[in-house]
Amino acid sequence: MDSRGAVWRNPKTNGYTQSMQGTGSGRGRDTVEGKDSLYFFPDQKITEQEFLHLLHQGTSEQRAWVISHLLRYAQWDDIWTYVTRDEVREIFPTLDLPENLRSAWGRMLKIEAAVS
Repeated sequence: MDSRGAVWRNPKTNGYTQSMQGTGSGRGRDTVEGKDSLYFFPDQKITEQEFLHLLHQGTSEQRAWVISHLLRYAQWDDIWTYVTRDEVREIFPTLDLPENLRSAWGRMLKIEAAVS
């Protein structure tokens, strides 16, 4: 695994559209950040190959990190290209999402909020 595989959490992400770059389906297209970087990782360069490795072979924390980026930054159709609703439901409690976005996704996916 290269050095990017070891980086699985970005503490700078604090708003889901704040630094979004690109529009539309951006799988592997040129972006402001660089050639072949996926647009739904606005704070660092992640290729589709790196993304797929983390998604399918990464730790549960790495999977949560990449799926969190999908739900924060990716276009609707691009999200479902990579994951299913059931996969998102399964990992939902560990996703790093702002509370308003977590609530919206919870409603869309029909996920019950945990009672504290």
